[in-house]
Parts: sequence; structure tokens; C-alpha cells
Amino acid sequence: LSRAALLDEVLSDSGRYWVNPKASQEDLSQNIAEWAHKHLPEGSFAVRTRRLGVGIPGFSRSTIEKKVGALVSSESRPVDLEDPENIISVVISGPEDGPIHQDDIGQNSPIVVWGLSHPGWKRESYSGRAPTERPFFQPVSLDPRQARLLISLAHRRTSETKTVIDPFCGTGGIAIEAALQDIETLSSDLDSRMVEGTLENLASLGTQAIVENCDVSEIASLWGSRSDCAFVFDPPYGRSSWTSGKDMEPFFEALAAAHTIDPEGTLSTMLPTTPEALQAESSDDVEVMGMPWSELEPMIIERGWRPVLRTPVRVHRSLARMVVVCHPAD
Repeated sequence: LSRAALLDEVLSDSGRYWVNPKASQEDLSQNIAEWAHKHLPEGSFAVRTRRLGVGIPGFSRSTIEKKVGALVSSESRPVDLEDPENIISVVISGPEDGPIHQDDIGQNSPIVVWGLSHPGWKRESYSGRAPTERPFFQPVSLDPRQARLLISLAHRRTSETKTVIDPFCGTGGIAIEAALQDIETLSSDLDSRMVEGTLENLASLGTQAIVENCDVSEIASLWGSRSDCAFVFDPPYGRSSWTSGKDMEPFFEALAAAHTIDPEGTLSTMLPTTPEALQAESSDDVEVMGMPWSELEPMIIERGWRPVLRTPVRVHRSLARMVVVCHPAD
């Protein structure tokens, strides 16, 4: 969990309440109170609610906090809003607040989730790590949250990631996030300025990684055969078209090299797509790297990797990227 990129809070002994037309705040509060009598330890407590999306009509954060507090409060469990020993965290999850892509693994029905806030959990802070805060900056720099997300998505339950390999290190966004998690990091770039800049950025944050100046086609001989690898990269983009063989070559070379280095590894990347991908239903006609996904996916599989996750993320109004996670195709 400590390596999760987008995790806000960790709850234990959690409960949930699906919201239907007959649902009410009173019924929800009673459900939470019954749960608390079983799971809330003795000692002072507070109820903290927060909203995801636009919330749920008829469900007020303050009202739920007051009702649950009144139902649960006792001599052994007094309410303490200033310095509680335990916190009941309630998340009111309604529809998304604005345009968003369809999530194949998610659900859009309103739901309320609650549990005990984990006392030892601290949300990851990205202060000082934004691309513009590093000594070496280029417009192509990857946001630290996105870099850590790619690393997180490369995790597999069956094995622990020992090494992160990035053949297009750029300004070092992925190298920094991997090194901060004490994961061995092997980075490279064809542009010597990027290599020097990555080393400078790593040093500024008190971290280190191996960074070499070489073409992606050379990384298999450079790093040799390895195991438990995550190949995490943001390939060069920004060209007017990705449809020519020359433009696609670095990406395909990265796939081939990764399969040579560790055919049992994991691959996590972000590929250029169109903003329309954020609105569309999951479809093989979504354009990725200048071609329909239905054409690109077989090319990825031919090079030893099978996509297991594909979801678009917004970069800005005119640019989106497709997060693609691959496991071995064999």
C-alpha cells in the first residue's frame, strides 16, 4: 500500500451501503452505528465524512456525522472532535463531477463506504517533486503522480518488483519515483542532455539510480538477462503523426528489448491517444498512437506482451494518453 500512487486513505473493518431510491440518511446512520458497536474500539472517536464526485442528493456530510455520533456515543466511546483516539471515516461516493472516461472495472452506482482510519497511514506528498520544481526541466517531463501510477500498476501479486527499467528516462520522473521507493532503477536515454538532467534531478532529491546514454535497441545488451522486472516508460511523442514505421520503431524496440531482458516481467506505459478516448465507451476503435487500438494490440502481442489494462487519462484539453499495462503473452 505504501507504493500506491493514488491512494488517499486506508480503512480497516470497512462497511458499505448501496444507495437506492428508498435510502435515507437515517437508515445509513443506523447501519454505520450497528457496524461501530462491533468494530469501533473503546476510546474517544470522531466521525469524518468526505465526498467523491458530486455526492448523493439528500445525503449531507454534517448531518451524517451528527447522527452517527449521537447513535454511537457512550461512556466508553465519547465523541472528541479535536483529538480523537479513533476516526470513523465515511466516504460518500456519487457520480463523477465532469466528463470522464468509462471505467471497465469500476461502478457508477452511488455508494457510501466507511471504516476505521488507519492511524499509521500517511498520504504520499509530492511537494518539491513537480517537474517545474526540479533543477532540470523540459516540457516533456512526466508528472510525479503519473510516474508513480505507472510503477504501481506494474505490480503483480505473484511477484515483487525488484527492478524498474525505463529506456526513455527524459528528465527522470519515473527514475525518481522508483528510487524513492528503494526499487533498483535502470534508466537510459538516447539524448545525453536527458541523462545529465536525470542525474541532476535525482541528486537534488537525495536519490540515485543507474542512468546510461544509449538507444533503446541497446538496452538488452546493456542490462542483460534479469528477473522480477517492471518496464515502465513514457515513449517519445509530440509528433504530428505516429503512423509511420519510423515513428513507431522506438516503442516496438522497447517491447522487444523488454521481452529479451525479462520475458516474465511486466510492462506499464502511457501512449498518445485522442481526447475523444475519455468520452468513448470501451472500444477497439479508440485511436492510440495514430491507429485504431484493434490494429495496435495485435502488434503488441506479436512482440511478447498481452495488454491486461487499458484506460485513458487526461493531460490537457487537446491531449490524452492511454495507460496500458501488459503481462507476458506466452
